[in-house]
Amino acid sequence: MPVNNNMFQKNSNISLVAKEIWKNKEVSRIEIARNLNLYRSTVTNIISFLLASGVVKEGYSKESSSVGGRKAISLMLNKEFGCVLGFDIQPSHYRIVILSFDGEIVWSTVGSLKYLSLEEMVFTVIEKGLDACKTIVKLPILALSFSIPGEIDSKEGKIVNSNPFNIKNFNLKKFIQSKYEYPIFVDNDANCASWLDLSAYSNYNNAISLIADYHEDANIFNDRIGIGLGVGIIINGKVYTGSHNKAGEFCSCTWLKGNTTQNGLSLELLKTTINNEESYKAWFKDTMISFLPMVIMMDCDAMVLHGVPFANKENVLANLQELTPGLLDALERTDCHLIFDSDLQELVAAKGAAVRYLVNLFALPDLTENFDQSLDWSWIIEFSKSQL
Repeated sequence: MPVNNNMFQKNSNISLVAKEIWKNKEVSRIEIARNLNLYRSTVTNIISFLLASGVVKEGYSKESSSVGGRKAISLMLNKEFGCVLGFDIQPSHYRIVILSFDGEIVWSTVGSLKYLSLEEMVFTVIEKGLDACKTIVKLPILALSFSIPGEIDSKEGKIVNSNPFNIKNFNLKKFIQSKYEYPIFVDNDANCASWLDLSAYSNYNNAISLIADYHEDANIFNDRIGIGLGVGIIINGKVYTGSHNKAGEFCSCTWLKGNTTQNGLSLELLKTTINNEESYKAWFKDTMISFLPMVIMMDCDAMVLHGVPFANKENVLANLQELTPGLLDALERTDCHLIFDSDLQELVAAKGAAVRYLVNLFALPDLTENFDQSLDWSWIIEFSKSQL
């Protein structure tokens, strides 16, 4: 869908104001105008439209700056406007989260469908999510967003190559849209972690997102058992996917051509990383030392660690000091902050997939690309209302 100037300007202004409200949780009209350097009349018109559309709502929690003055009217995103479903699908398990419009998790679940095909898994998890929306959450659905391991063309919603699922050139977006009429988004699982970090740590413009996960069970795809690692890259405030959608596909410095794993460690050792401390340490050293040159060359602001294998902060810091002190020195040298995001653990990619939609909704439209109708505010508002 081509972008015309009127559509671009309207969506840009709305997205700017909505993002400011999302970022601050509660904010007044005056603060929005000041923070965005917009005329108060412009902000007033946009807020009137968003209030009438049910996108935002008013509250009275902001105190007036004048002594004895009444409380100023504050604005916040309306949680009831809609929700986003995020799905993380792996060969051995799935995770589902439902986010309210302000980005908070209102429902989640995890499970295993390891003996189903990818197509069967996708439709099964969608039905689980839709059922939760209908019976528990009871909010209009704005989008379904998917986290998938492998090389993903996120613009087309296409799985270019996924070794874990042993599948190539499969347009997942079109496959889902053959049955469901919701907006569909698909991205790599590590990129989804980066979308989450863009939202949570917006003051860091350049960052590395590491997401580690245990693959503990055999499945019909013969996916590796042990710890899998994905890497998301943020450059200048944007998720970097590379020239061929392969950015962040990780192999350690010991990996050699022909290896079926992400490193040069033996399969027998990798299978025991879940419950053997020495095996875990061997994986940790082999993996983390590989990021030393990347940290130096990228001059990044932060390295964010996600997932259960990184959940024990004290243990991770001790292993860094013992096994890879050079990486700690590199982080210090480049003033790169090491961030532990252990709260979500196994829900990181699923929430990141859902947050991806919100981040793009609140971003400025790109005039260089065809505009996605599902990110047009007028369309979104009508789509939300149609489900009431």
